Amino acid sequence: MNLRPRISELRKLADSDDWWDREIAGFALRDLIEDHFVEGMKLTLHWPKHRAARIRRAACQSLMQRKAKTTDDRLRPILKRLEVLMSDDDIYVRKCCGPYVVAYLAFTYPRIVISWLKDQAHSTDLNVRANVAKAFSQSLGARRPEDGVTILNLLAKDDRRRIRQAVLSSARNIFKKGGLGNSPVARRLSRLLSDR
Repeated sequence: MNLRPRISELRKLADSDDWWDREIAGFALRDLIEDHFVEGMKLTLHWPKHRAARIRRAACQSLMQRKAKTTDDRLRPILKRLEVLMSDDDIYVRKCCGPYVVAYLAFTYPRIVISWLKDQAHSTDLNVRANVAKAFSQSLGARRPEDGVTILNLLAKDDRRRIRQAVLSSARNIFKKGGLGNSPVARRLSRLLSDR
């Protein structure tokens, strides 16, 4: 099957002025990559570095590979591609990356992605570190509060505003939804919040 025409069509749709078209493009690309992984990844190899932020966002969105169609061995190239997108400075890509795609992958594949997030937390890149923190700002923080606190502690000493805000937002989320009670993890989290 020749995927080039479909990829070309999705690239045009991903760069549309219409938000709904862009959403359709990102999820259609995800579906295409799930069904034709090797060729789909090869044909979209340059999307994460494309000049258009909308196309980079579609590349990011396409990495939300569902468990029913994705094997663990596919996660390595997905995470490798995501590393490029984690450092993207465009706000449209950033809003999609950490709190959405990274969080989804960590929620769905915690055994592999949580350790990858810990590695990413050691990066010095502002956007990478902020995206790591933002991954715990929603349901991932509630589901994996101990991992969240451990990773947020790695980021907590970074005084850059964007990282500090992401750490605090995720810490509050974990504190509120993590069901930690008066556990040692809750006390560590409480100290983390009070230090800021």
